[in-house]
Amino acid sequence: MAGRLGCCWSRSPSAINRLVRSINSFLVMPGYGHMVTTVSEHSTDAASDVSTARLREDPHRLDAVFERLGSRVAEGALSAAALAIGDAEGLIRRETFSSESKPLDAESIFFLASVTKPIISTLFMQLVEEGLVGLRQPVADFEPRMRDLGGGRELITPWHVMTHTSGLADFDPRDIGRKRPSGAQMTQTMIESPLRFKPGTQWEYVSASFYLLTLIIEKVTGTPYREYLDERLQKPLGMHTTFDPRSAGRPIVAVHGIGVDSFLTRFIVLRYMARAALPGGGLFGTLDDMTRFGAALLRPRVVDGRHLPLRAQTIAEMAEDQTMGLVAGVEYEEEQRVHHGLSWGKPTLMRDVPGSKNVFSHGGASGTRLWVDPDANLVFVFFTNRWAAERSVETEALRGTYEAMKP
Repeated sequence: MAGRLGCCWSRSPSAINRLVRSINSFLVMPGYGHMVTTVSEHSTDAASDVSTARLREDPHRLDAVFERLGSRVAEGALSAAALAIGDAEGLIRRETFSSESKPLDAESIFFLASVTKPIISTLFMQLVEEGLVGLRQPVADFEPRMRDLGGGRELITPWHVMTHTSGLADFDPRDIGRKRPSGAQMTQTMIESPLRFKPGTQWEYVSASFYLLTLIIEKVTGTPYREYLDERLQKPLGMHTTFDPRSAGRPIVAVHGIGVDSFLTRFIVLRYMARAALPGGGLFGTLDDMTRFGAALLRPRVVDGRHLPLRAQTIAEMAEDQTMGLVAGVEYEEEQRVHHGLSWGKPTLMRDVPGSKNVFSHGGASGTRLWVDPDANLVFVFFTNRWAAERSVETEALRGTYEAMKP
């Protein structure tokens, strides 16, 4: 079939007819998923004449963007929204908007959902830089059961996990909501479950597979991955993302549309999330957290002789189009070619959006987005609190930001 590498593994009819699902949708109707967008027939022009230097010189260039976002919230398009614009130096401007009774400010904590993936993957790539693990080294080297069980599991590498080409099946959202499996249970399932296809031959979005990355982190370092994340990435960069926002001492923005509007339900879900520490989608954070992370990706910081979060060459490798349209994913029951980096999406290669071909980005089902454009020196962070929110408001803010950067 077009868009695949030569695959000798059969795919069940249900695989073609279902939508790609994510671990982040465990409280939503099973039909919701992270969709692959059709590759544009025309390539997106590089944003060669736009630059955040103009915004840093005159932040008022962004007035129309923030005013429009505030109007969209007031009109009811979203109940809350937060937007931060930055560059390699850091924050340029940020604002929050809410029509809800509970106040919202820059210190408010949002559920990042799948934006967790590139953060955990960046932590993992530190081990690759240090030569402690290979990007294409079999996970079975660290978890022998995968080699003993065979069936293709012995072929899975971290590269497959980060490009969503592992062949592993994600957890059924209904099972997660009903059974609330622990991190250890989900890791075991990733090790033992049969593959859906041979690694590297197809694309299917899987969140639970990121437990294999944290398994390797813990086996190589001897440190729980939550602690390793804090020590090796967050503290040096001044980030405070957390799997347990209850202890952060800052307001937590409730996500609407997933059945957690009551205080008791939110308490139960937050307690579960803290315990499971989902590396594929469980972090909470602020605008400043993501702006700092994005800025460091544009210009790595040197702290105690280490380049953080990674060396520039490694960041560029993560941002490259790794799949190059050679593998297919499912969108609305149709297979489409996929362009994907190492835990980063390549949106300007997939759809008609502003930005250069070098953009790398990731969104979350909770309405979050981190967008980095090295050519424009841009960090764009957008948050809302509506599960599976329609993305037009976000896209409008993004387009407005690019307009504001023009001469």
